[in-house]
Amino acid sequence: MTSEVYKDGKIQPDDWVVLKEEDAFPSEGKWIVPLDRLVENAAAMAQTKARIGALVPAGGDVSRLASLLDHLDLVAIEFPSFADGRGFSAARLLAERYQFKREIRAVGPFILDQIGFMQRCGINAFALDNPKLRKDLEAGNLNTIDVYTQPVGTRSEVPVGTRPWLRRASSQL
Repeated sequence: MTSEVYKDGKIQPDDWVVLKEEDAFPSEGKWIVPLDRLVENAAAMAQTKARIGALVPAGGDVSRLASLLDHLDLVAIEFPSFADGRGFSAARLLAERYQFKREIRAVGPFILDQIGFMQRCGINAFALDNPKLRKDLEAGNLNTIDVYTQPVGTRSEVPVGTRPWLRRASSQL
């Protein structure tokens, strides 16, 4: 992965290491373990003193992590291209259905304009693999999204100009 991450509004060093196929399951340190390997080694994960994160591939089934989430400090979600939206769904499931409150990290070649949408889905950290993305974040070029055309999950966002009859009905309850 990368050596830096954008989190809490600033660029920070990343001290997490991705576990390689040939590596033994860790006993200490901070390790991001691929989803399949993590599920296969769930018992070892419960016994380790290492801090463990999961690496979910694009299209990976995050429900496989449900019983392990209490033991995870981080879930990294792969975005294999900026046009691949499967990671948004995975992030929303983690944040809303499974109430995962720790770090949800976007990994891959996403672009600056996607960060606001990723944040709405629960992603709160961004691996910085792209030098242009890093430069834009350093320069403060991150845009905010002020108008939404669709609400997201359990948030109380009301899309501007849509379904006004529902807004009135819900305010009268």
